[in-house]
Amino acid sequence: MRTVRGSLGLTQEGLGHAISRTYAAKIENAVSSPTLDKFTELAAALNLSPVALLSLVIATRDNVPTSTVLTEAADQLKAIEAKISPSDIAAQLTGKEIVKRPAARPADPLKLQQVLESKNAGLTKAETARQLGLSRSTVGFLWDRSPTTEK
Repeated sequence: MRTVRGSLGLTQEGLGHAISRTYAAKIENAVSSPTLDKFTELAAALNLSPVALLSLVIATRDNVPTSTVLTEAADQLKAIEAKISPSDIAAQLTGKEIVKRPAARPADPLKLQQVLESKNAGLTKAETARQLGLSRSTVGFLWDRSPTTEK
């Protein structure tokens, strides 16, 4: 980033609308890494797309031309696009935001059934964990679940 900024005649203070001088110094000295949002703002402040800036960073790190980095990325994108459609990706977004997954993780139906059977038989959580060879946290997670709410 220091080289790109310098070649554009910008100082760390010149990036002030995107990041502070202190934060710019931390990034340039590899003390801190920017978030994706900050990286995007930084790229805009340098009049680059985030992809171009990241390509420069990777090419510099790996000591290869940016064209090599971009060609490899294009090949990888073609391979993944053969497996995932744009509509699959769009289904995970609401506007520009990622759709949040429900907090509850899916339960193993067999373990759930075994835990609920033990519970109905009058066993405690600790006894159920020992009997089934499950961790107490797994038993606790499954203890109050209902098989009808599981997918």
